[in-house]
Amino acid sequence: MINGSAFKRVVVCFFVFYFSIGVSQQEPSAVLSEYLRYKSITGNEKPAGLYLKSVCEQFGFYTTVFTDADSSYNFCASLVPLNRGLPSVLLMNHIDVVPVDEQGIWQQKPFDGIINNDTIYGRGSIDMKGLAVMQIFALKQIKETIKTDSIKYNIVILFLSGEETGGKNGAAKMIQPEILSQLKPMVVFGEGGGGLTHVIPGKENELCFFVSNAEKKSLWLKLEAKVKSRGHSSVSSSKTADRILLKSIEKIDQAEEHIVIDKSAEETFKEIGSIMGGVKGFIVKHINWWLFKPLRRKIVRDNEAIKTLVTNSYQLTQIQNPKGPINQVAQSATAFYDCRLLPNKSEKPYILKLLFRIIDRRIKITIEDESPTSEPTALDSNYDKMKRAIVGEFPTAHVIPVLFPATTDNSYFRSVGVPSYGILPFRLSEEMLESVHANNEKLPLSAISSGIKVYIRLLQSYNP
Repeated sequence: MINGSAFKRVVVCFFVFYFSIGVSQQEPSAVLSEYLRYKSITGNEKPAGLYLKSVCEQFGFYTTVFTDADSSYNFCASLVPLNRGLPSVLLMNHIDVVPVDEQGIWQQKPFDGIINNDTIYGRGSIDMKGLAVMQIFALKQIKETIKTDSIKYNIVILFLSGEETGGKNGAAKMIQPEILSQLKPMVVFGEGGGGLTHVIPGKENELCFFVSNAEKKSLWLKLEAKVKSRGHSSVSSSKTADRILLKSIEKIDQAEEHIVIDKSAEETFKEIGSIMGGVKGFIVKHINWWLFKPLRRKIVRDNEAIKTLVTNSYQLTQIQNPKGPINQVAQSATAFYDCRLLPNKSEKPYILKLLFRIIDRRIKITIEDESPTSEPTALDSNYDKMKRAIVGEFPTAHVIPVLFPATTDNSYFRSVGVPSYGILPFRLSEEMLESVHANNEKLPLSAISSGIKVYIRLLQSYNP
């Protein structure tokens, strides 16, 4: 039995411990660390989603669950209830992450959420669990400083499943009329560009934030050759399925690049050329002038970053044969391509027409999957608000609109006419970029802080 003074010490220690835990759990780094411990590889998003939902409710947000399956857990957290019917500024992120290379060398285990030397490690820290935490804490700050009874716009954070495998279990469901009418998105800010240096020729130290207002369309193709040939490999033949397929692959690799400089690309070149300055900058700024047409192909060929903005890409990802012994000639061969097409409606017909023209007619082409076709978002007042928010936190930074070379959930909202922008609102090092979808994915704590501040500035501009 303990005496009164001892009991008081126990009580005091308990409350100190209890409230210190409560405070620490409300720190962005602590929330992200816990979130990273959920192994939310695509198809297993619900446990991680439930954790974030509990955090949002702890902060007093209104939550709405749209789909509740393990592989399709989608919900939102909002400043005021959706049934108030206000148009919304929609911040978007995805819960799922890509699988981990079990043979890879990790400085910290990928699902431990370890913080070491002011950096947090874990699968999804950049793509894109860190972004979700920034959005949550920005909305928390807004909620604490605003009178919600007189706001003009609701602030909604949308947490989605299945982005890493095309968005069919997430964003595709959110643009259905019955859900879209609840969200009422006036604008969407999802993933996309970020703050980079060493991207402007001659101005390597300039910090540039790229905000994506368009992105490439993904088109996954299967090329299949089925040829009846001699089955024993002791008799050489040039008409096997493998040889026919390989010749077609070679023709695709050698196909002339199709350069398209649309209005969206012109805006990007205008900004980059202005930063570069001088004669080279003038040429880049006006790259679409007929006067510079003879130089255009060389400029595109010599610069991979520029090439990405104005050409389609065809990446061979797999070549397969049916299983068999080495001395058996395969009667079929299959290749898979991940094509990334410029956001123009004419590009899909163009690439299919090209393939049917240059490859062997014995090869069957099948579309395995594709993202929605969406036109670029115009640079409107929403873009201006994001630009001011970035410059407010990074006063010397340049803000540049850009075509995002990958495909994100933003494309679904663009496909139904909702203005959508992609941005990671923090500075990215080359090492951080290389860690995305790779070993040792990591995010500095300073990036979390600056990202929250950018989002706060952005959201304050809608409800001043």
